[in-house]
Amino acid sequence: MLDFNLFYRLAAAIGIGLIIGLQREHTYSDQSDHHPAGVRSFTLVGLAGVMTAMLSNLMTGVAPFVTGFVVIGMLLMASHISFAIEHRPQDGRPLVTTDGITTSIAVLVVYLLGALCWFGRLLESCIVVVVMLWILSAKEQLHTFAQKLSKEDILATVKFAVISLLILPFLPNQAYGPPGLEVLNPHTIWLFVVFISGIGFVGYVLIKIVGPGKGIWLTGLLGGIASSTALTLNLAGRSRDNEDYASDFTLGIVLSWAVMYVRLYLICVFLSVSLARPLALPLLLPAVPALGYAAYLKFKASRSHNPKGSDFSNPFRLLPAIKFGVVFTCVMFVANAARVYLGAGALLACSFLGGAAEMDAVAFSVIDMNLKAGLPVRELILALLLASIANTLTKGGMVFFLGAKSMRKPIAVAVALICVATLGLVGFYM
Repeated sequence: MLDFNLFYRLAAAIGIGLIIGLQREHTYSDQSDHHPAGVRSFTLVGLAGVMTAMLSNLMTGVAPFVTGFVVIGMLLMASHISFAIEHRPQDGRPLVTTDGITTSIAVLVVYLLGALCWFGRLLESCIVVVVMLWILSAKEQLHTFAQKLSKEDILATVKFAVISLLILPFLPNQAYGPPGLEVLNPHTIWLFVVFISGIGFVGYVLIKIVGPGKGIWLTGLLGGIASSTALTLNLAGRSRDNEDYASDFTLGIVLSWAVMYVRLYLICVFLSVSLARPLALPLLLPAVPALGYAAYLKFKASRSHNPKGSDFSNPFRLLPAIKFGVVFTCVMFVANAARVYLGAGALLACSFLGGAAEMDAVAFSVIDMNLKAGLPVRELILALLLASIANTLTKGGMVFFLGAKSMRKPIAVAVALICVATLGLVGFYM
């Protein structure tokens, strides 16, 4: 009987080679360039990949697959050598080709994707194909982006990779401290440092791609999803070196504050679906004045037409992130000490102290008390509201003391609007 699953894998490998080959054929406008493979060659290479993988599986050895890979590599090498000999300049200058290496690498990747199809990794293969098509099609955009980068930008990328990929995985993910106060987790503390640095890094990439104005407020939206506190610290610090963009930084910060309330509401609902209706008003209403004020700042900036510099400073600032990580840890330790030694009666005071550092920790704590200890919803709401006030005041203080002077007045207005709305809710629930 026919194995339709086998034919499905063969068809997937052939389709992958065909679509990559079509993309490569579409870029062959310069006939003087070297093109080692076209649509037919790519299709056959995809078929060869799945066939050699099948043979290797049947023979319980990797010899057919490795042999096919080596043969295709040697054919590509011979094609490059032949092209170099035939088109060698008579004046002795080196031969310049712009696309041959990229196409050759794509041929080898298609061969490997054919093997993945044989082992049933069709979804993974399709994802790789989409990424390949984007890389192969966005040649001009990628080269333009690379030309915009400086040596300092590359160094910043290396530094960020070191702190996130070489340091974070090796830190112990275990809480330390006195009994009942095990909150000193090196992995969590350093993760917050990575958050702060990472938000700045992602924002800088967005600025390079779409320009400073749009890049900053997009960073605000993304930063509010990750950590509005980290976002505020990063943008406030960078505003001192880029004061021309102080209004954009202010807009990004206010947007992150508004997104923080929406994110906090979704977290609470995820932890306890029954809280969706009671928490809708107290957690979503403070976001309304923040969004309204952000819209006003955007309208005001569009009408001002203030001249701005074309340069934007490097985003990587590790020392301020480490300093705030230490402060964050101290505040969390004090908040938990108040909770342990003052008892549940001091819930509101503990929530206020904890909110000064991180809202998520307060939300997790009070919802856990609601689910396990029967904490009344009214007290849960008051704890979250007071924590959000402390969090807003803390972030406003960051901007006031660390940011550019021109940001102080507009941020003070944002803090006042959010705190007044939140205090009104506190009075309503008291």
